[in-house]
Amino acid sequence: MFELDCKVLNVFLYIYKYKSVSVAAEHLGMNQPTVSNILNRVRQHYNDPLFLRIGNEMVPTELSKQLFPLISEALNKVETINNFNVAFDQATSQQQFTLAMTDVSHLVLLPKISQYLKTHAPNIRLNVRQITTETTYQMANGEIDLALGFLPHLENGFYQQKLFEQYYVVIASKNHPRLNDVNITTEQYLKESHIDIDAGIGHYHIENELLNLDLKRNILMRLPSYLGVGLVVQETDAIATVPYYLSEVLLSRGNLQIFNAPISFPTYAVKQYWHMSCHHKTSHQWLRKMLHDILVK
Repeated sequence: MFELDCKVLNVFLYIYKYKSVSVAAEHLGMNQPTVSNILNRVRQHYNDPLFLRIGNEMVPTELSKQLFPLISEALNKVETINNFNVAFDQATSQQQFTLAMTDVSHLVLLPKISQYLKTHAPNIRLNVRQITTETTYQMANGEIDLALGFLPHLENGFYQQKLFEQYYVVIASKNHPRLNDVNITTEQYLKESHIDIDAGIGHYHIENELLNLDLKRNILMRLPSYLGVGLVVQETDAIATVPYYLSEVLLSRGNLQIFNAPISFPTYAVKQYWHMSCHHKTSHQWLRKMLHDILVK
């Protein structure tokens, strides 16, 4: 009977992660025929192809998708046992973590994270990616350690922890000719030209609420992200509706003023998310605790 030991499970894991037998073999330090032979025996064991070649990629079958979190967790527990006496030392570790973030998180959270690492963990390295439709898959296969932001549609196998609640405010140039009070009315809000930011779920919250109230804004310009909104607003008479913690960052760097939103747009929780395969790793536990401690508001 074919035994599914750690070596065999690692072959499955690396093929799943890299979608390639040859790349998996390279990372495992094995030759390709050996990896192919092990894969064929695992296929026989489960009576399932496990991976189907589509184009240049080995795409997992439904059974593979169900096996992956179980195998990941099993191998992670073995690693934990093997390294049980090896503590994670933030002061000396040179580990690299890959984080997925929204553009708002880039502006609001990364400076705080960088400041902490500079003081307490100077050799830790970060690889930051944008949150996309592939993020959850990349977290499941180990490419991404943790995501920061708002991911409302996660499948089974993921953990999440709330960091803070985000809500919307309105920003305008300090020299705006018509707005000079901390409060603006709904009528004033709708009369002004708007810079609209089509940035996923936040944009949906704003547009959906306006639609429910049968209200419509005068859109002067649409941006694909929040990265340039502060510079555009301070150079025009247009206003923009943005998350509050982003407005604080923009206010400190630009010629802007903040107003309370006259419409009660929905709030949303900014969370950190991670896959179950990372849950028991000592280094990952440190990462999550560090982010929680410095970002919880």
